[in-house]
Amino acid sequence: MKTCDAQGRCNACHLTNLSYNEQLRLKERTCHRVLSKFCPIEPITESMPYRYRNKAQFVFRKRDGHTLVSGVYRSSTMTPAATDDCLLCSEQANEIIRVLRRLFTSFKVVPFDPYSGRGWLRSVTVREARATGQVMVVITGTDAVFPAKRTFTSALLKACPAITTVVLTVCADRRLGVGRTASVLYGDGTITDELMGRRFLLSPSSFYQINHDQCERLYRRAIDLGAIDNKVVLDAYCGVGTIGICCADRAKRVYAVEQNRSAVEDARRNAALNGIENITFTCADAKDYLRELAEQNVHIDVALIDPPRAGCAASFLKALAKTGCTRIVYISCNPETQARDLSLLTRLGYRARICSPFDMFPMTHHVETVVLMTRTDTGQS
Repeated sequence: MKTCDAQGRCNACHLTNLSYNEQLRLKERTCHRVLSKFCPIEPITESMPYRYRNKAQFVFRKRDGHTLVSGVYRSSTMTPAATDDCLLCSEQANEIIRVLRRLFTSFKVVPFDPYSGRGWLRSVTVREARATGQVMVVITGTDAVFPAKRTFTSALLKACPAITTVVLTVCADRRLGVGRTASVLYGDGTITDELMGRRFLLSPSSFYQINHDQCERLYRRAIDLGAIDNKVVLDAYCGVGTIGICCADRAKRVYAVEQNRSAVEDARRNAALNGIENITFTCADAKDYLRELAEQNVHIDVALIDPPRAGCAASFLKALAKTGCTRIVYISCNPETQARDLSLLTRLGYRARICSPFDMFPMTHHVETVVLMTRTDTGQS
């Protein structure tokens, strides 16, 4: 195991005291404990244990009122776990942060202090498109006033020529995140990545899986389990439409639904970017959308669902069961809430057939699972 200089101080990684094989065994045991009562559990698909993140957000603080440090935010203390090299992020991303730290110091940029409410610099986010090599840097401040921003940007690009675009966003409240108000300092404000042969345009606020290679493995497994060839597919909780777009060439039609309006706009843009015409994105509550499809006499064959950690609303699962779809592929980042939802789907006439775990986030306790369910009255297996 590699040794992180922030180990014991940073709460981004939970399992650095274990070897990677021990981490995999722990996550497999979690899946067996929570999900084996529903179906067999396949061996976990391992990941590259380090340098897998394609997105990293760093915060900056003054140490002893003088030296600028950067690292991963610790919510318990509202300070960063200072590090020069986060082992989950690429060497390139770490170098960009080190350069920015020097530039912020020389340009006398004051980091935001969550205790006093003073200061300007909230955070910096580095996004990398692993397939294309494009790099986005998002600087988030408390307002849009960034003196000498052109000179600063020129100095940054000179030191880090791999950067494709630089964006300034504004976040006025005390929550940590990428601000909604954005101005482009260099480039066009987006980068393009490729996933399963499809192109995806990413803006500062776009949701996108942070482990690119593992995401491709997970999507291939989910699409294969769905047996979607020439089928009508529902992509629920679709986000920016990645899995729906990736499977559209095999499906007869894809109906995708998401409540986040900006995500739906990104999804429509990405479908157009790939020339895909057999997918429809709708901004709506998933349960209400199923009712709309029923009124339009649309029959769903296969459902791909990828909800947030809280899982699915019971009302949505009941509405989904009423569609009569024969196969449900449930992707989850939380086996506990997935188990709760599998119990309800079992009562609604489905049976879990197989669970495929994926280690999407090495060094953390999180595990991603893909479960296939089929209707018990169809004779499918």
